Amino acid sequence: MKLNDALSGLLILIFGTAVVVNARTFPSMASQSTGPSLFPTLIGGGLILCGLALAWSGRGRGAPWFQADDWVRRPRMVLNFGLVFADLVFYAIAVGRLGFFITAVIFLSVLMLAFGVRRPRIVPLALAVTMVIHYAFYSLLRVPLPWGVLEGIAW
Repeated sequence: MKLNDALSGLLILIFGTAVVVNARTFPSMASQSTGPSLFPTLIGGGLILCGLALAWSGRGRGAPWFQADDWVRRPRMVLNFGLVFADLVFYAIAVGRLGFFITAVIFLSVLMLAFGVRRPRIVPLALAVTMVIHYAFYSLLRVPLPWGVLEGIAW
């Protein structure tokens, strides 16, 4: 899928503007000239400049606004594309109730099945990847992940 550079630049410009506008709502720090809005404002400003440059470079080339790739004509690929979004929505809804372990294993298993991983490998791979991700977040980064129904055996 290819978007015209002018359209891509416009989208980046809109996103950068939204970042700057949202960053302006952050509270200021007492007795400091910089606050929590400084870096998001700088990043948003950079996005605005990049969006303007990209939109300017893409104007008047005569290229179509949108050009679909070959995979869009293949129903299986479109289904897989939609499945990724559906799986993310499932994760967001279910992780609080089921917990990270169960939800992540289901999440990964569904995607592996859809993308053609051999069936005997799906569950062991999903379990291994879930354990590695949990270790990285829970132990290394100290980010608590929800336990859900496994709260009784949480370590």
